Amino acid sequence: MREVIKLFRPFVKGMLLIALLNAVSTLCSLFMPYLMSGIVNDGIAGKNLETIYRLGGLMLVLAVVGLVTALLNTWVNSKVASDFTYALQNEMLQKINSLTFEEYSSIGTSSLLTRTTDDVMTLQEVAASLAYAVVSIPIMVIGGIVMTFSQDWTIALLMFIVVPVALIFVSWLAKKMDKLWDIADKRMDDQNRMMRERLSGLRVIRAFDREAFEHGRVAGATTEMTGSLIKSNVLSGFIDPVCMFLLNIVTVMILYVGSRRIAAGALLTAGDLVAAVQYIALITNGLLALSWTIAWIPHVRVSMRRINEVLRMEGVRQDGWGEKLGGSVSLSHVSFTYPDSEVESLHDVSMDIREGEQVAIIGGTGSGKSTVTKLLMAFYRPDNGKVTLDGRDYREVSRETVRDNLSVALQKNMIFEGTAGENIRMGRPSATDEEVMEAADIAHIGGFIREQKEGLDYRLAQLGTNISGGQKQRFGIARTIIKPASIYIFDDSFSALDYLTESRLRRALNQYLAGKTQIIITQRAATAMRCDRIYVMEQGEVVGSGTHEELMRNCQVYQEIYHSQLGGDEA
Repeated sequence: MREVIKLFRPFVKGMLLIALLNAVSTLCSLFMPYLMSGIVNDGIAGKNLETIYRLGGLMLVLAVVGLVTALLNTWVNSKVASDFTYALQNEMLQKINSLTFEEYSSIGTSSLLTRTTDDVMTLQEVAASLAYAVVSIPIMVIGGIVMTFSQDWTIALLMFIVVPVALIFVSWLAKKMDKLWDIADKRMDDQNRMMRERLSGLRVIRAFDREAFEHGRVAGATTEMTGSLIKSNVLSGFIDPVCMFLLNIVTVMILYVGSRRIAAGALLTAGDLVAAVQYIALITNGLLALSWTIAWIPHVRVSMRRINEVLRMEGVRQDGWGEKLGGSVSLSHVSFTYPDSEVESLHDVSMDIREGEQVAIIGGTGSGKSTVTKLLMAFYRPDNGKVTLDGRDYREVSRETVRDNLSVALQKNMIFEGTAGENIRMGRPSATDEEVMEAADIAHIGGFIREQKEGLDYRLAQLGTNISGGQKQRFGIARTIIKPASIYIFDDSFSALDYLTESRLRRALNQYLAGKTQIIITQRAATAMRCDRIYVMEQGEVVGSGTHEELMRNCQVYQEIYHSQLGGDEA
């Protein structure tokens, strides 16, 4: 809760102004029945027209003041609530962008989406009604009871019969609703996750005719979420009728007791009775608002907890940008297990890559090659062992420094909706058109760009759905090499290219990146065999290292990869 309260501090002055406006508006409403009682007792009963005009004019003034303060309160309240929501959502997005992959995985994309939308909007509603709940409701309820006492203490005592009963009933409902809201929010996370899976895997689902199965998965989460929401809404639906029933019973009792006391010659007058009934209406409104506030607390508590879980995360230090290091990198006895996994992805991996070398890491699917990339990019920290860059332990430098010195073409090519130039410039936003085209030519995507009448302004669809897989890889390579770095990593970045295109592209890369360290993650023996050194991985371990010729003599795994791809005759 502390994290959210910190964000609320800049809006304290605004909330105090809202509280003052709420208090003025509520007090105006509170004094209306008192003036009405005076009109009935002194004006109508006493046939005094001057009193009627005087008190009626005063009621008109209070009505205007109440209207103006209510309108002003609405404007200030909406501004404070929207500004608070902006600050909270901005803080959430900044925190999410800084999360480590371990922290990110512990919550998940679907839950983060729900927390930054639904949960934040819940707190916006709290911000909008907080001053009313804290200021207006107590004034309305307590002030109404006090003013009722001022009319007749016997009638006022009747209120103490029903108010505690109503509050106890609502508190009991709120306790029941707490777990229901928690379940509903979790199932909403599940729905988001499954919808993301369905949208990203739509082709696979249709290709294997699994629409009915996917509908069943979503239906299960939806049914449970809907059941929780229905139960919660049914419970909250009891608040209004039960509270209204209790307060209407009190109103009838007040009218009955009041009429009997008037008939018995008590000091109670008809005006006092009218005022008491109006105060009952005010207390009813206040009590209903208080009841809904209590009933809303479970949902607010769940949303607050979920948001705090994100804001309390440590994230990544935002320092160290611009610190340039050399191009040597090493892994020393590194072991690593992904969060929520029981199987090691890397076990006792050691590699030593010197500056200016061209090194390949080869292995089959699931051998741990891409996991090495993630550790080199500081996406994760190793469980054991250490990773060093230019002789400096990763634990001694910020993740930003690591990523400022490395440039990577990831295994999964990500094309963002925008122009071809914008996608390449992600590597270096300040690059000129000439530099962008130079990188595109080296990546063998320049010809495609020139064929488009828009040139670098050619629009690429989201996820690159209007270009081929090979073109996506070449855009990713252009984006990688345009960034000035000490080490360039190509994680299976040539898999969608034919051998001739790859050969030409690699030749151009070697000229452009001469003197720079290159790490090439691949499954192709033809890609790895021309590198200075090759590391062979299998089941998360390094099972061989050396040149192509050395591995063909002494590494059975590499021999099997080579012969299965290129045949038995090395020549």
